[in-house]
Amino acid sequence: MSTWPQRGRLTLRLRYRTDVLDADAAARIAGYHLTALALIAADPEAEHGRQSLLSPAELGFQLDGLAGPHRSRPDRRMHELFEQRVRMHPDAIAATCGDRQWTYAELNARANRLARALLARGLRREGVVAVVTERNLDWMAAVLAIFKAGGVYLPIEPHFPAERIARTLSRAGCELVLTEPGSTATLGPALDGMPAVRTLFAEAAYAEDHADGDPGIEVGPDQLAYIYFTSGSTGEPKGAMCEHAGMLNHLFAKIEDLEIGPGQVVAQTAPQCFDISMWQLVSALLVSGRTLIVEQDAILDVGRFLDTIAAGRVSVLQVVPSYLEVVLSFLDRHPRDLPDLRYVSVTGEALKKELAQRWFAAKPGIRLLNAYG
Repeated sequence: MSTWPQRGRLTLRLRYRTDVLDADAAARIAGYHLTALALIAADPEAEHGRQSLLSPAELGFQLDGLAGPHRSRPDRRMHELFEQRVRMHPDAIAATCGDRQWTYAELNARANRLARALLARGLRREGVVAVVTERNLDWMAAVLAIFKAGGVYLPIEPHFPAERIARTLSRAGCELVLTEPGSTATLGPALDGMPAVRTLFAEAAYAEDHADGDPGIEVGPDQLAYIYFTSGSTGEPKGAMCEHAGMLNHLFAKIEDLEIGPGQVVAQTAPQCFDISMWQLVSALLVSGRTLIVEQDAILDVGRFLDTIAAGRVSVLQVVPSYLEVVLSFLDRHPRDLPDLRYVSVTGEALKKELAQRWFAAKPGIRLLNAYG
């Protein structure tokens, strides 16, 4: 951008890359500069950091024009919509992990027993429950149980250092931890100095004499659903909170964008502490689909990973671009069909043009969605 005098006035000239910006986007950027200059000229001493560079029209465009179409959402919580699906087809497979699988009825019954065990321990409205388990079916039941009980889900990975676990539990105000044998190596030391935090093992909760019917706890749309703590790579980890209405809106956006419907299988691949793990875990349950939790050992072996995706008839998959590159290199050496796969979403890293071109050359019939800005 440059300025020069012309006929007694200053002219602002903006040069931009046409392969990155279109004329409308460039005009909006130029408008920001013009607004800034006008504000400075009007009052050089003003606190310009408190002023907006957006005109009313531009503000409306940013808030509404880029938000997509308005769609009505059911006045229900995520777990209530899942319960409706349970009543519709209790014997359909809801989730699979390794050699285990649960029907909708089995998953719901497990979640209900866990929810009642949490309530029996005094879980209050928006009380925070940490889940320290591997990515497995009990993890899935635990997430649903917390929503059903009106609590707040806080994911913690079992291999995190004890200091980080303790800091996360403390900052979130957590008083209950739902875990499993084998996931307590660092959790135990983390809880040494936290006597107020109680631990509940999932298997012990299942064994308690709790009914497996829906608890029917009233949960409002503005009630807190979960807290995800950031990685902390740029400083102290921060807890990002989401209410039930926001979670449901996000889940339906994924369902619509990725055309997830009855019988579709969504692969759950993301670690528990990544926010994308939530939609991967539960979105299929809202539309009579199925979740396939891909075990970490399978992810680390790309050949086994592709076997799992193919055998599980996965239709929606999300990975980071660097892993997609590994997948493509494997397919170059070992070509195979993935007949059920319809969408691959990439996120977490920038998607390079060359990688996208390689994908479409190898799998032209499978859509690639860039979910990373």
